[in-house]
Amino acid sequence: MVKKKCFFCGSSDVVRNGVRSQKQLYKCKVCGRRFSGGERRDKSQVITDYIEGKQTVAQLACKYGVNEKTIRRDLKGMRYVRKISRYKHVVIQMDTTYWGRGFGLMVIKDALRKKVLWRKYVTHETIAAYMEGVQWLKENGFRIYGAVIDGMRGLAQALRPCPVQLCQFHQMMIVRRYLTNKPELPASRELLDICYMMTRTDKESFVGMLEGWQARWEYFLEV
Repeated sequence: MVKKKCFFCGSSDVVRNGVRSQKQLYKCKVCGRRFSGGERRDKSQVITDYIEGKQTVAQLACKYGVNEKTIRRDLKGMRYVRKISRYKHVVIQMDTTYWGRGFGLMVIKDALRKKVLWRKYVTHETIAAYMEGVQWLKENGFRIYGAVIDGMRGLAQALRPCPVQLCQFHQMMIVRRYLTNKPELPASRELLDICYMMTRTDKESFVGMLEGWQARWEYFLEV
């Protein structure tokens, strides 16, 4: 039988010390700290589950049997996570997602293979942080053929001469910002419908729909 070791100091001089939530508790005679009898979570696996497994903080807390604050501490304790991919010729996607104030995840991923190449926990989305990730990729042999970005002002200029495309989601959000979700004018409603086709059609068809809309509403646009 494998003797239980202390999670904190590694000592084998431990004794049983009660039960909590149907889990056996132990106490270390060396450092005096208590711990549960389950397997200790691997913090690197927590962050992998969070990013690549697309699991929420609540799901991870349930999976590892801890509260959400503990998971957040695990994530904040790993500020930088980078991966060396064997595919060095990439088109990258860049974006930041926030969970509340002051807790954001900045990601750069391979747009074709859907693999995260670089990520960083941030309090604010900045051009400097994005360029830090781009520089790291270049230093590790990546050749960037293009970048898909959000609408952050100044980021496209900072990435020059790399070709840049605004992501379709953010394009749709910009259109909705001006047209609203339920536009009253027929021309606006038709344009919003065309916008929603952006992710379900090819370039030629989409451009054709826009040109047709412009021709139909030419007089309206000139007023």
